[in-house]
Amino acid sequence: MGNNGPNDPRSFNTHWLNSLPFKFSIIQFCIVVLIIASSTWLILSIEKKHHQETQVSLSQNLGLTIVAQLQQITSKIEALAASMASIGVTYAHFPSQLQQIVPALLNTDGQKSLIAGGGIWPEPGVFDSSKLRNSYFWARNKQNEFELVYGYNNTNGSSYHSALWYKPTRFYPVGTTYWSDAYIDPHTDETMITASVPMWLEHQFIGVSTVDLALSSLKSFFNKLALHQGYLFALDSNNNLLAHPYDSEEQDSSKASPYLSLPFETFTQDHPAYASILAEIEKIDAQFLKHARSSSTYDKTQLDTLLNTLDVSKRDRLSALINANARGISPNSERITSFVLDQDPLLNEPVLVSVFHMPRTYWKIILVTPLSEVGNKEHAIAAKIGMFLLLTQLIALVVLFMFQHRLFIKPISKMVESLQEGNIAKLELTANQRKDEIGKLAKAFTRRNQQLEIAYASLDASNLALEQQLAMQKHAQIQLNKHKNQLNDLLNSSQNLICIKNTEGCYTLVNDKFCEVLGLERDKVIGAKDRDLFPAHIAEIIASHDKIIVSTETPQSFEQPIPTNQGEITYLITKYPIQDNEGNMVALGAMAFDISHIKTINQELTNQIEQINQSLVHREMQVQQLKMTLRRVELSSISIEKHQQQLQHIGVQNHKLMPQLITDILREQLKEHELIFTKLSLDSPLQRGDELLELKRLVTEQTDKLRHLLYLVVPQSEAIKSVHIKQFVEHLLAVLAPQLDAYKVKVSLECSEQLTLPVSSWSLLLLFYKLLQNTLSHGFTMDTEQNEITISVHKDGQQLVVCIRDNGLGIDPLHLEEINKQIKEHTSTGTLAELALWLKIEFEGELSLSSEQAKYTEVRCLLTIAD
Repeated sequence: MGNNGPNDPRSFNTHWLNSLPFKFSIIQFCIVVLIIASSTWLILSIEKKHHQETQVSLSQNLGLTIVAQLQQITSKIEALAASMASIGVTYAHFPSQLQQIVPALLNTDGQKSLIAGGGIWPEPGVFDSSKLRNSYFWARNKQNEFELVYGYNNTNGSSYHSALWYKPTRFYPVGTTYWSDAYIDPHTDETMITASVPMWLEHQFIGVSTVDLALSSLKSFFNKLALHQGYLFALDSNNNLLAHPYDSEEQDSSKASPYLSLPFETFTQDHPAYASILAEIEKIDAQFLKHARSSSTYDKTQLDTLLNTLDVSKRDRLSALINANARGISPNSERITSFVLDQDPLLNEPVLVSVFHMPRTYWKIILVTPLSEVGNKEHAIAAKIGMFLLLTQLIALVVLFMFQHRLFIKPISKMVESLQEGNIAKLELTANQRKDEIGKLAKAFTRRNQQLEIAYASLDASNLALEQQLAMQKHAQIQLNKHKNQLNDLLNSSQNLICIKNTEGCYTLVNDKFCEVLGLERDKVIGAKDRDLFPAHIAEIIASHDKIIVSTETPQSFEQPIPTNQGEITYLITKYPIQDNEGNMVALGAMAFDISHIKTINQELTNQIEQINQSLVHREMQVQQLKMTLRRVELSSISIEKHQQQLQHIGVQNHKLMPQLITDILREQLKEHELIFTKLSLDSPLQRGDELLELKRLVTEQTDKLRHLLYLVVPQSEAIKSVHIKQFVEHLLAVLAPQLDAYKVKVSLECSEQLTLPVSSWSLLLLFYKLLQNTLSHGFTMDTEQNEITISVHKDGQQLVVCIRDNGLGIDPLHLEEINKQIKEHTSTGTLAELALWLKIEFEGELSLSSEQAKYTEVRCLLTIAD
């Protein structure tokens, strides 16, 4: 035991591998390295994914912006083509109007740089029955002015009716647009794409209106986009190139690239790096075709006439487009797909490829953007975070080591040293059992059993801890007072009303603005309740709002009147629960700000909106009136066309009437002459006196009839002169005497002897002959007796009034109503209906029919005769 004296230096020397500072440092270093490595890896992966998603989102926003701008252009083109289709239908038979209106429409402001041409393309013989090709096509010349091009009407070349921008349009309804494939115009050598709108008239396809969009102008549009990084492709509905980034630097920006209008597949053959993009486009097209086949409006037999003339590779695509348009299916602007291309041939780095769809045109916009910026940001952020974590952990390690050495390791070492100095024997026990400071401390306590010293040491440590805790509490109190003053300054400087109430509804805190608005001292407000400060109706409102906050325990906003010196003012109050650490509600806070001026502005805006709505309703009514007026004009034009056709038919019949009339009269005269010839051919050479007188009478009657007929017929070849009406009618009755006698009709004429009119005798003959023939055909039968016809002719001002009245069979009321309707609407080919239309057009006249069954029938005609 003698060698364990207090001066033995080995009792205070611990191997550095067994020392607590070394062990704690190693453990902390390993933990720091693990945390830094895992944090760096996690941040790297998360930031990479986040930035890739950000890049996809940015690419999507940019693509949708480009699609929206391009859609504005295509929508204007479609609206222009639809307007031209409406003009084509309205002025189908007025080529001079078309040649004035169509170029003006094509030259609309804002479209000059985009539109290469356009026109009206009618079906064979629709606008002009003598022309199979009758197009009105305008294209820009070298002076950038629209010039009428007649090349498509040349019979030597192929007809425009077989063009791919024309044939499919007949399957499109009114107002819809078919966007053709990109092509090179054979007459203008312009690379373009055409918007075609069908023209329908009375459910019949009559042609197409077109507007041509130059791809060189479209390329200028894409160049103006000035993408910061990346580039794009534009494909039409059949995947032909509308725009691409492979224009040479020396190429004129106003001219189309050689690749334009070629299939994207051909482009990828020259640039194999884009094969993956072509594969994605083919997948998209396959899905579109599959969806179109699942619900088709037109079956295969209906489209065979169109599809059999096309290339096999285009048939399915065109059939799907027609069926999708017929069903009204046009997807919205959207990103169809996005994928990463590992090596871009232009940017020479990984890129993100996004494919967007354009509605109605079925174009595809392919946007290519680089990923290098994402990678650089990712590594920079990871490096910064890793460095920050490393420095933080190192500082934390040093601080922790210092605190451990000061608060734990060093005191224990001192205690062990003190104990060992008191008894040398403890060194042997420490050396035999423990190798570290804790073991030495345990050995010292076991060896020495000096509970009193340990108690003193513990008391000293407790005193030190209490002193430190007291110092910390003093510091915390100082900070609390400082923060309280800052909070009061903040509350009192606010222009909003701020208050806090406890669970009993008593105010515990209010700011200066609250007291100022209510006009009360703070001492009177603190501890008071709502019914003590506000009128009863306002106190009830506040109480109901407080109940909502207490029941929901969520912040709520309310509009509430508050009495002030200027009267009640509306405030927007936000109330919220105040909870302790355990989530129990201990108070209720509120903030209020004046919104009276906002409500005033809102009321003014509401009044303005109502005025605007009323104005819009008025404008809409005006538009509806204009549409109704246009409809009436269209119906009037259709009615005039029908009347013209009927008048043409009547004119043909009138030309046939004269030969028929002469034929009937001559047939009767021939019968009379045959009778006379028969009597002259008797075997007896001598005739008796009474027979000679009879023959003489017959010859005289025949001569008179021929004279009457001559009076009626000969003036037709002469110039119009005044006609003696009564003599004219008498001559006509003399000619028609055999027919009148056959029906046993007695005719009476009421007409002035002095009535003469400057009117064509042929017109009078048509009028009276048709009226008398109609009366004989429908008014009498061969069996009736005492048949009478009264003809009344007189002049009333500038109108000639002609009435034909008979005492025949009459007309039943239903049939009479139907005939008068046909006469009024000119919807029949009957004698009276045609005669009424002829009178209206030739003499601005009219015809009316009245009758009573088994009593009479009267036809009344009014003719306007100019002096």
